[in-house]
Amino acid sequence: MKTIGILGGMGPFATVDLFQKIVINTPACIDQEHPKIIIYNNPTIPPRIFHTTEENSPLSDLIQTAIVLEQTGADFIIMPCHTAHIWYEQIKNAISIPFYSLIDETVKAMKEEYHSSKNKKALLLATSHTISSKLYQNAFSNSDFELLIPNRREQIIVDSTIKAAKKGMINTHSVAELNFVINSYYNQGVSLLMGCTEIPLMFSYFTTEMKMIDPTLLLAKFAINQALE
Repeated sequence: MKTIGILGGMGPFATVDLFQKIVINTPACIDQEHPKIIIYNNPTIPPRIFHTTEENSPLSDLIQTAIVLEQTGADFIIMPCHTAHIWYEQIKNAISIPFYSLIDETVKAMKEEYHSSKNKKALLLATSHTISSKLYQNAFSNSDFELLIPNRREQIIVDSTIKAAKKGMINTHSVAELNFVINSYYNQGVSLLMGCTEIPLMFSYFTTEMKMIDPTLLLAKFAINQALE
């Protein structure tokens, strides 16, 4: 059984969410049937900002965190932060163990699930930096999927709600405006792509019948399969 390495801390709540989803979804009857998991919850990694200078870039901290996981005994690494995948290739090239992309695995899973669906529209709920970097737009570029991007006013609401989640302030009031944004797309028949690891933390506060795609859950299931194969 392989050991999972989690490059975490971006943020801590999202890291806990991934760990919990791995444990819950592992087909185990006793402790010993769960995979070993090494979590480096490193909240000191600088903010993940798309346009950044070398001086305040999070890259060196991301690489060092990955190296620690490798040296500690992880067989492969996953990272529960969408925006940090701006530096995915540099991190991957700095270590000798596999580093699996949250973005790529989400896109693969969605293509499999929706391959026969006529409606392949998804509203991307993500940080403004993830959207500016075009991580998901590029990943879906050679597919039948159509990503809908919030307008400027809507994106301000998305970003402010994500910040509230990072503070641990998730409640009906903090999610109210985001609920309004989400439901304004209801008649278009779109799915919700939760492209920030703080968004799934709000799941129980969403009041919508739209289908929700949780990349954290998809990554958890992928990691389980990799560890148990």
